[in-house]
Amino acid sequence: MPRKVLQLDGGFNFRDLGGYPSAQQTTVKWHRLMRAAHLANLTAADCQQLEDLGFKLVVDLRSTAEAQQFPDQLGPQMRRVHLPVFDNDETESAASTAQIQRLFARDPLGGYHRMLRVYRRLVTSPQAQQAYHELFALLLATQGKTGVIFHCSAGKDRTGMAAMLILRALGVPPQRVMADYLLTNSASTAHIAQRVAAVAPGPRQQNFQQSVRDLASVQLDYYQQAMGLIDYEYGGMTTYLRDTLKLTATDEQKLRHWYLA
Repeated sequence: MPRKVLQLDGGFNFRDLGGYPSAQQTTVKWHRLMRAAHLANLTAADCQQLEDLGFKLVVDLRSTAEAQQFPDQLGPQMRRVHLPVFDNDETESAASTAQIQRLFARDPLGGYHRMLRVYRRLVTSPQAQQAYHELFALLLATQGKTGVIFHCSAGKDRTGMAAMLILRALGVPPQRVMADYLLTNSASTAHIAQRVAAVAPGPRQQNFQQSVRDLASVQLDYYQQAMGLIDYEYGGMTTYLRDTLKLTATDEQKLRHWYLA
């Protein structure tokens, strides 16, 4: 069986969505949908490995500023499409330690509350909704003929939301979707530890350190924040996909035909 978490020299949290079971007694095809953190540090060998697996389309969900500061490294066969979910990095995934300290040093729950707000915006922001609508349009346009990598900076929030929506549209059970979301922490262990370790030690740094950890990782509360909004404000995932993201029943059937086996 192919690896769920891809090991790359210059990338982390690269995860193939293949192998998840759907409600139709089929599974998501391998090497067609990849969720990931940024591609800015990929080596030539990394790019070749991704191309060899069939990944030729890269969808960048980061803000314009993030994409300009840390541009994706692409192989010669790869094509990039930019679909910014937010105008800026509301998740703080690309922020420096000094920037985060100015915002979150006083309150140990500052990072946690920031992330809850981010997940509300991932569901309710018109720009986010448009970006996810266009992501589905790309998946429909490629017809499953080429692998698609969709990513943000850390591959956990904007990308995590995209993965939730795609997997649910493909009929993957909610518990599996939630498990995929939470897999980010184990797939990003070194990255999270690096972010926390960048906080200088000291008796007054505990609040800041906790906020950095909350910003760098995922939590069940974040997932439930998004799913709760979709259920109670939009009438459930099926209604949200159809009415808000404009994914028709025919679109859903096509996606399942092309991306399930």
